[in-house]
Amino acid sequence: MTQQAVLGARDVNLIRGVFFLQPIALGAWFPRIAEIQQRLQVSEGEFALALVGMPVGLLFMLMFAGRLTEKFGARQLLIAGLFAFICLMPLPTYAESILQLFVYLAVVGSALAFVELCMNVIADKTERKSGQLIMSGCHGLWSLGVLVGSLISSGFSWFGYGPSESILMASGMALLPALFTSYSLTEGREPDVAEKSESGFQMPSGALIAVCFFAFGITMTEGAIADWSAIYVTDLFDLSAGYAGIAYSAFALMVTFGRLTGDWLRSRVDVQIAAAGIVILALIGVGILVISPNYAVSLLGFGLVGLGVSGGFPLAVTAAAEKPGRSAAVNVGLMTQIALGGFLVGPLVIGYAADHLGIQGGFMLMLPALVLSLLMSRSLIKR
Repeated sequence: MTQQAVLGARDVNLIRGVFFLQPIALGAWFPRIAEIQQRLQVSEGEFALALVGMPVGLLFMLMFAGRLTEKFGARQLLIAGLFAFICLMPLPTYAESILQLFVYLAVVGSALAFVELCMNVIADKTERKSGQLIMSGCHGLWSLGVLVGSLISSGFSWFGYGPSESILMASGMALLPALFTSYSLTEGREPDVAEKSESGFQMPSGALIAVCFFAFGITMTEGAIADWSAIYVTDLFDLSAGYAGIAYSAFALMVTFGRLTGDWLRSRVDVQIAAAGIVILALIGVGILVISPNYAVSLLGFGLVGLGVSGGFPLAVTAAAEKPGRSAAVNVGLMTQIALGGFLVGPLVIGYAADHLGIQGGFMLMLPALVLSLLMSRSLIKR
């Protein structure tokens, strides 16, 4: 085995480790959100506006992250971003007002933008050089990292630790291993130079825009299910929060399963067929949720939607990085911005429609978004 092959195999395990370690601090935040709301004594609507701070910070910083990655290199910015993100993650727990919470979350989101972009760029480069399909599995490990972080934080709560102490300890557990793992990467050390047009600026290609819209429909659906699954169960079937939690767990577990097995699927099925297939699964799942007569049938729908959306973003990252004319960092940055827009738009649109059409009527709006993804799946190419 050549030295390059050895380094490639080593980087495969290292980038997988980064994907697993990075979201532990983020996962520790999710179980303690309700306690922050209770401490601030604000309504759900006001609190929801504050929670938009993190994606707003992400969207804003992604406008610059791609070019900065070209200039300094993905590995260097990954290390800096990881340090900033993990150290800043406890900050929102100290907010004394809605405005402070929004600002603190926006700051955290700004650091997270560099981490998300650089992780995906390095994973794409490692996949190409190693000859192994790893992108979907990396995102599966990211989902596991979120789960581990939430379990750690929930465990600390049983011992009487508050949100600030819990997230500080979870972040401390992840910080040094994450920094060491990212520092050990050999891929991403060199800046990713774009192919520049004569004017120094080049518009994104139609093929790249098609990939972005493929991701948008997927992430809009994923964001809507994540935010509205509990309300769907409680409003439609008048069941307790425990049943709502099971419904979301069915969705989340199938997302994780789909991502962990996604590389196996990519190695055996044409990418365009795989992309169309998972979108069709999501369409079937949403259709079941729209007409579901009982809770048991709805669980099937949530599971199918989770399996369907699981592979969309990893496939979009690989496809965006492949598109010519611009660097992988800039392409992936643009795609991530538009995909994140889906996460923001989905819950808002579904919530507005549910006020007028009911929760099942609101879920119907996911169908055209997924049809858009199905049409755009032809833009994905096989590596």
